[in-house]
Amino acid sequence: MKTITKLLILFICYSCVKRDSYELPTITITEPNIITNSSLLKVKAALQQAFNSDQKTLYTFPINEKSPTFIKAYVVSNDAAGNFYKKLVVQDSIISPKAGIEILINKPDLSADFSVGQKIFIKLDGLSVSYNDGQSTIDPTDAVLGKYTLGILDRINVSHIPSTQLKNHFYRSSEIHRITPTIVNLSNLSEEHINTFIQFENAQFEKTEIGKTFSGEPNDEFDGFRYLFDCETQQTIRLQTSTFSSFKSTIIPSKKGIVNAILSKDYTAKFLVAIINTPSYIQFDIAERCDPQFLDCGTVNTIGKKVLFNEDFENIKSNTALLKAGWSNINKNGNSTKYTSKSSGGNRFMDLSAYNSGESPLEVWLVSPSIDLDNSENEILTFDTNTGYDNGKVMNVFVSSNFSGDVSTATWTLLDAVLSEGPSSGYGSNFTNSGNINLSCLTGKIHIAFQYVGSDGGITTTFRIDNIKVTTN
Repeated sequence: MKTITKLLILFICYSCVKRDSYELPTITITEPNIITNSSLLKVKAALQQAFNSDQKTLYTFPINEKSPTFIKAYVVSNDAAGNFYKKLVVQDSIISPKAGIEILINKPDLSADFSVGQKIFIKLDGLSVSYNDGQSTIDPTDAVLGKYTLGILDRINVSHIPSTQLKNHFYRSSEIHRITPTIVNLSNLSEEHINTFIQFENAQFEKTEIGKTFSGEPNDEFDGFRYLFDCETQQTIRLQTSTFSSFKSTIIPSKKGIVNAILSKDYTAKFLVAIINTPSYIQFDIAERCDPQFLDCGTVNTIGKKVLFNEDFENIKSNTALLKAGWSNINKNGNSTKYTSKSSGGNRFMDLSAYNSGESPLEVWLVSPSIDLDNSENEILTFDTNTGYDNGKVMNVFVSSNFSGDVSTATWTLLDAVLSEGPSSGYGSNFTNSGNINLSCLTGKIHIAFQYVGSDGGITTTFRIDNIKVTTN
């Protein structure tokens, strides 16, 4: 049964006004007399077949005037707040969709003509669909999640459909439905969720994000990325917000609750992102957060002047020297990529990136020599970090009291440290201090570990570590 909201009358009247060069129905929206003979799933299948036969990641639908190809879809994106630009995101059903797609259209203010939940028909003849999963070798049939994009063929790429051609491809229905978000968590995402409306039921922004704006920070270039923490899986996904959005300077909420968003991938399709139409899609009204369990030794009072452990890496210029100094440099998968000694501007530090490593995932641990806390008190840990070509979070810092050479068998406790972020191109001009981390509730011999988790073809942020120091009274 058709569902037509009372607000449709306002929408119809608003759409009567001619605002651009392509034609829209006047006075009313006449229900299109269209019988669909394809679907979004078949759009994806057509490209997958092209890949299987010719290794192509682009497919152009043939023009057949006697029997054109039509699909039905429902709009889920809205560009009124500026978080989408010249693109429309649609899915194949108002509930439990099986496919979604991003459509490139050379026209701003698409929300004036396409409402969220509106049923539309798309004539595919002459349009092209492409696929990108952000890998060096793109494969729409493998397990890596990618996104499909619809547009027109511009030489060898899919580009924006000219506004003058919209009347030839898009037909609006008078039906406007309520889209039911698909409830997901970060462990059960699949490709069918890409470019569809989803919901995280129990989420919050990571503790290190609190106090930031959506995309108004100095390191935010074209988009701001804020880590959302899924309380159920203890995993994270980035919320992507355009720096041209109307809410870029709004402070992100500090509580936890529900997030309704469109699941997509970043511009290079390397990592998953969640995108909201407006801040109202975030309903964080539960005060009790679900932060990970960090080491909690109480409040830091004063920092002692006596140095219990100090490493600035100035005399460590090779892995051999690093091992002789008592450090462990462990590739969890037994491969060759490890932390290396590098220098810049006369300063030496340890450096690691997953870029060109050939490892997916890449997990490497840099573990300190043993630090004895038995004959000291009020111990405080500090260190400095710097990032470059930042495209995602890669670092965790831990402490252990029973590490004996195997990171898998040791018990590790996460440390609440301030870590460097950005920029997405080049390196940060200064190192970021960790803040004062209280170790005073620990005794005996401990090890500090820096765990890097990235992926060649995925998150490849370069991470640098320096000036690791433990002080005591």
